[in-house]
Amino acid sequence: IVARDGRYVAFANGVICDCFSGLEWLPGPDKDMSWVEGCHWVRGLSTGGGNWRLPTLTELRGLYKMNKKRDNLSPLFGISMTDVWSSEIQDDASAWGFNFLPGNQFWTCKTLSRRFRVLAVRPRNYPAFDKGAQQASD
Repeated sequence: IVARDGRYVAFANGVICDCFSGLEWLPGPDKDMSWVEGCHWVRGLSTGGGNWRLPTLTELRGLYKMNKKRDNLSPLFGISMTDVWSSEIQDDASAWGFNFLPGNQFWTCKTLSRRFRVLAVRPRNYPAFDKGAQQASD
């Protein structure tokens, strides 16, 4: 464990555990990325044993916290406050995104990359929290 932020625990390998939802998150690079590039990045992940995917809109809304200081996502995620791609598509050319500033969802062209970031998600890997595995990851 390298950091804690209320409901989140960050590990040295970059994985962030959401202690409330039972999900693990892995922030993508803090750079503009299209939906197609994001899907490619997620498919190539092997961190913590792999099994990563793009999040649903419901999962992204679960990360959002309304805050007057515009700190609507835990700083442990280390990404700019901007739009994040979801796994949900509108049609062959469009996908749904979530904006963490106002906390709204919208659909747009999958090839758009400006201001978009990617988060990978998976169900929490409970065996990693047994005593031996935790010592190995610390």
